[in-house]
Amino acid sequence: MTLMSKFATAFKEPPTRLWLVLRLSSFAIASFALLYKSSERATSSVKAFILLPWYSYDTEYYLRIVRNGYQASDITSGFHPLYPWLAALLNVVIQNAIVSLLIVASLCGLLLVVAFYRLTLLDHDKETAWTSTALLLCWPASVAMFAPYTESLFLLLTVLCLIGGRTQRYLLAGLAGGFACLTRQAGLFLVVPLAIEIWEGSDRDLWKCVSSWKNWLAIALVPLGYAVWIAYRALEINDLRPDFSTPQHFIYSVMISPSHYKVFEDQQFLPPWSVLWLALKAYWQGGLHFSAYGNALLGLIFLAMLVFGWRHLRTSYKAYSLTAVLIALSLKTGVPYTSLPRHLLAAVPVFIGVAATYKFRRLNFVLFILAIMQGLMLCCFVWQTWVL
Repeated sequence: MTLMSKFATAFKEPPTRLWLVLRLSSFAIASFALLYKSSERATSSVKAFILLPWYSYDTEYYLRIVRNGYQASDITSGFHPLYPWLAALLNVVIQNAIVSLLIVASLCGLLLVVAFYRLTLLDHDKETAWTSTALLLCWPASVAMFAPYTESLFLLLTVLCLIGGRTQRYLLAGLAGGFACLTRQAGLFLVVPLAIEIWEGSDRDLWKCVSSWKNWLAIALVPLGYAVWIAYRALEINDLRPDFSTPQHFIYSVMISPSHYKVFEDQQFLPPWSVLWLALKAYWQGGLHFSAYGNALLGLIFLAMLVFGWRHLRTSYKAYSLTAVLIALSLKTGVPYTSLPRHLLAAVPVFIGVAATYKFRRLNFVLFILAIMQGLMLCCFVWQTWVL
């Protein structure tokens, strides 16, 4: 079977049809959500009815990058470039920035379905692969995969990186990881599972592992991708002013653009127990917006899924998932853990662990409930009552 025939066969698998249903449903739900809240905006034209719902939160920043590129001292310099750059290339032809962003997100989402299904098949049967992919698609926070956000592209590159490491194609893994770093900060932590896969591929022989220098050079492409972004900020938009006085200043002057403070003025990167303690105090005092409690609930369920599926995850998946979760729990943004469910989504192998651990007797019912929750979260995104 040729590569093209394998690719075509992959698109006949059930997860792609589920993705299509959710993709079309997201347009319908978002449009009617906007119509419910603001009929005068939504009914101005069919085009507005379909596109206006997606102009929320981070979408506005990606639109600015697509239309005008990066500008010195602008808030957009805090957003990694690969996703808006791909949309900008498409926008040369389409001449509509929001449509370009949606097309890139949609295509990456569809490819993600195929890639994640194949990743699961490397260790499990088709039933488990179907279940894990379906759970990923219907998980409430996965609504970000259907929005003009980086999630679908980042998760696609993450899964391709894991596939490369799992099949010992380290050049593929390094390239995917490097591009992931150009998509989101969390891509840098893909070094962890790749290092473990090299160790496992070397039969846990220290000398054999150390001597496989070509593999380590391939993995070096991951931090190189992040270095490219830092260099671009320094040379093209004059956004790099290194401050090594404290770890916090280093993170927000070198690793992350200081303009990111314009998104959340009080954001910090702290030990996870410190952020957790601050969050617990805020929840105890009460009076928070309902989305803060929703974030906490989804976060707790996701952590429970990680624990529940832990024993059925490969060592590299465990290490990466745990790293991604700890990083998400270490980020203090605005109200306690703003956007926590979306940040936790980076730990995508969790869905493999859950599907491998438990055989759902009423899977369709579970997926239906999750999809309803996802639809409600999308409505809140459109109404700008829940920061995605």
